[in-house]
Amino acid sequence: MAPMTASHDIEVSMEFDPEEGIPNLDEHLDTLKRAADAQGFRFDRHAARNELQAATFGKSRPAVARLLLSPSGAMAIEVKPAG
Repeated sequence: MAPMTASHDIEVSMEFDPEEGIPNLDEHLDTLKRAADAQGFRFDRHAARNELQAATFGKSRPAVARLLLSPSGAMAIEVKPAG
C-alpha cells in the first residue's frame, strides 16, 4: 500500500530571536519530520535547517519564521517581524 499524501502543505511557525536564533529549532524540526512522515511528504531536515538559517541571517529584530512544506518536499519560508 502506498503512503497516503495530503493535498495541503504542512506549516510550522517558529519564533526568531536575533541573539538566540530560533529557540528549540531541533524540536521544531522533529515535529515537522513526524508530520511529514505521517502524511507521506518528503522532508530534508538538513536543507530545512540551512534554509531557515539563510532566511533569518542578518535579522536584527525579533521575528516569526513560517515554513511551508509541500508533499514533494519543496519548502517556502516567510519571515515577518514579531508583533
